[in-house]
Amino acid sequence: MLLDPRPGPDGLATFYDDHYYGAGSRKFVPAIERAVDWFRDRRARLADGILRTIPRAGARRVLDIGCGSGQFLARVAKWGHECHGTELSAETARRASRLPGLHLHFGELQADTFAEGSFDLISIWHVLEHLPDPDRMLGLCRRWLGEDGALLIAVPNIDSWQASLFGGSWFHIDPPRHLHHFGRTSLERSLRDAGFRIERTRTRTRTLSWEQNLYGILQSSLNALGFPRDEFYEILKGNRSLAGSPRLMLEGAVMAALLPVAVLLTVAEALFGRGGTLECVARKAEPPRA
Repeated sequence: MLLDPRPGPDGLATFYDDHYYGAGSRKFVPAIERAVDWFRDRRARLADGILRTIPRAGARRVLDIGCGSGQFLARVAKWGHECHGTELSAETARRASRLPGLHLHFGELQADTFAEGSFDLISIWHVLEHLPDPDRMLGLCRRWLGEDGALLIAVPNIDSWQASLFGGSWFHIDPPRHLHHFGRTSLERSLRDAGFRIERTRTRTRTLSWEQNLYGILQSSLNALGFPRDEFYEILKGNRSLAGSPRLMLEGAVMAALLPVAVLLTVAEALFGRGGTLECVARKAEPPRA
């Protein structure tokens, strides 16, 4: 599914300003950032486990496309892996550039940006949906991965129960930044056409993400109830404060009241394979289709 109409490159850039990346040195306020760090730790452990199965003399090499704050890469680097990250500009990667030991690339990615077969693991985590041409990016990932390499990928699931329930109010539609929306079938087809095979995600293409799905239901509920779109999310990023705003305090109260229902829906949709996020590990397979 495509966003239509979509903004041009210059217009789209305005939606990735400081407001989008949060007010502080991290994207979220400290309490939320600590929770996000726990999920980053889990993903870094997954990456390290995969990397240790790949035969290579010396440090294994990791690429995180759209590395953001660089916190995921910093955790992977602690295990002695060589970590590279990409962002569109030095401005968008200013947080990552403060972290020692990371190799950062700024700007558009071309086939020769990195050497063919130079990485053991590539992560493209909640980034593919932002790209004008996700199929091209998957093709580049295949080119840059070594023969034993692995691709870690996650995207919002347009076929989830929460997407169907909330429609245009769904938090993870995120217009106009999300240009493409994937379901299980379309993601698996895109990976297959790019020359990948899905290896595992505990249940092949996993749809349960406590990091993404629970808040997706809560914020979507607020959107559907008529509150300004994604307003509470700005509180979590430190762009707004609850203090002195009766409406924001009401949003917080409504969200707290909805929390038990949101937990149950998060579990139920995932049990039926219809959770709000698709996560998988893919390996290189046959050559990509022409």
